[in-house]
Amino acid sequence: MMNRREMVTAGMLGTLGTASMPELAAAQNPQSDAILKEGLANLEDGLEGVKDAVDQLRGNSMNSGGVGLVKIELQRYLKTSGRFPEFCEIGVAIFMDVYDWHVRNQQQIQITRGQDQRMVIRFMFTQLILRWENAETYVGPAYDR
Repeated sequence: MMNRREMVTAGMLGTLGTASMPELAAAQNPQSDAILKEGLANLEDGLEGVKDAVDQLRGNSMNSGGVGLVKIELQRYLKTSGRFPEFCEIGVAIFMDVYDWHVRNQQQIQITRGQDQRMVIRFMFTQLILRWENAETYVGPAYDR
């Protein structure tokens, strides 16, 4: 494992000091490049491990935050009618959680304005209508037109 001093001296600061002596810099570059590549590979492996640990703690992404509340409402409607609803009204915090879910899972974000000028975000097969005047964690009943 490399310590911080080795990383700094092997990187840009180490090569700047030898810029006035090209033959010395040429002799040190392969070694410093190897040290830098090894350090970056170790850093990448460490970050991947942290990402995996956070994903394990978070668990199923459909149950995290307000997305779980929306999921419960969609399941309730699905069990009674046999299909997904067209609309469901949500509060601001739930809207942000659904937006974060799209970003975290790298899904396309489809946000539009409805006829009444309310923000609408598409989640799975349902359009979630933002109701900013309700409580932040509000999840209304799912419905069709």
